[in-house]
Amino acid sequence: MRLIETIQERNNALAALLGVRIPLLNAPMAAAAGPALAAAVSNAGGLGVLGGGLMSPAEVESAVRETKSLTDKPFAVGLRVPAVNKDAAAQAEALSRTRAMAHALEDLAVELGLDEHYPWAKVPDEKDFAETIDVLLALEVPVVVVSFGGLREIYAEKLEARGVTVLGAATTLREAKVQRAAGAAGIIVQGVEAGGPRLNFEQADIASQVGLMSLIGPAARATGLPVVAAGGIAVGSQWAAALAAGASGVMAGTAFLRTEECAAPSVYKEQLAWATDAGTRLVRTFEGRLARVVVNGLVEALEDAGVAAGDYPAQCAMMRPLIEAAARAERGDLLELSAGQSVAMTRAGSAADVVGHLCRELEACLGTTLF
Repeated sequence: MRLIETIQERNNALAALLGVRIPLLNAPMAAAAGPALAAAVSNAGGLGVLGGGLMSPAEVESAVRETKSLTDKPFAVGLRVPAVNKDAAAQAEALSRTRAMAHALEDLAVELGLDEHYPWAKVPDEKDFAETIDVLLALEVPVVVVSFGGLREIYAEKLEARGVTVLGAATTLREAKVQRAAGAAGIIVQGVEAGGPRLNFEQADIASQVGLMSLIGPAARATGLPVVAAGGIAVGSQWAAALAAGASGVMAGTAFLRTEECAAPSVYKEQLAWATDAGTRLVRTFEGRLARVVVNGLVEALEDAGVAAGDYPAQCAMMRPLIEAAARAERGDLLELSAGQSVAMTRAGSAADVVGHLCRELEACLGTTLF
């Protein structure tokens, strides 16, 4: 019984910190977690999170305003901390790899209706990040989720002064400590099971990525902060296991990808419906950093050809127009099919259905009422 009481205490504390009834967050998935999904999760009692990591300040403002028109509940915005420049030689070498892949993809670009030398997308930089922080403050967004690094002191102080709660993402114990030092009020620990880009900012080696259950307890004990578990959470028993391991709440991404409110194109959702538990892989193809995706024709073709990806953000900037064109053409074989290892457990329906199923399954596992 003591474990159940401890779980209830942690659950209630995080819910109070976030201003929600259920400490369940959707992941801030770029191009998938738009206003409709964020609002739906918040309306269902959780904390909806807008995927603002690749948006311009103007796009973030528009998305926040739209979300506010769909819900009067708290929601968050997810941001990517701008990349730190490498030394000139390393940066030039990485850029040469991205350009080599762009050359290899020229025929595909033309096939998708792009110019063979199409302009690359813009990935938000430090100036954009600063403007976005000001937008969030002006629009009184109550929670900000940061990944790819800890906040610089100037941003952390601005947000703290206005009472904004910051959740910082980490993939190792050391990164969790960095997020605490940078002013985070809670830590999102992302296990290697998670779909989409790894949120790491220190450990990028594919062989050293850490599983969720090895992160939760150590991060909670070392930081003394509420921990939100992310990676492979698609059913209530996984949520229960995370809580038993020391988490205060969970973040689910893949579980929401097939929902009606998810902004991903229909062809993306159709591809996920056929995915298997062994169908995902960590690749650098789309982001220039490790990301878990469902393997498709494009990933296999580039790997077979021995074409290596460059680094983030240039690789991401080069690939985004191609991915958007592939979505318009309904080419699932060319999309970035971000998904976690729990993809085969996902269900179609509404976001409220997913939240409801997860909560009922969790309470059945624990044998008590939490919400």
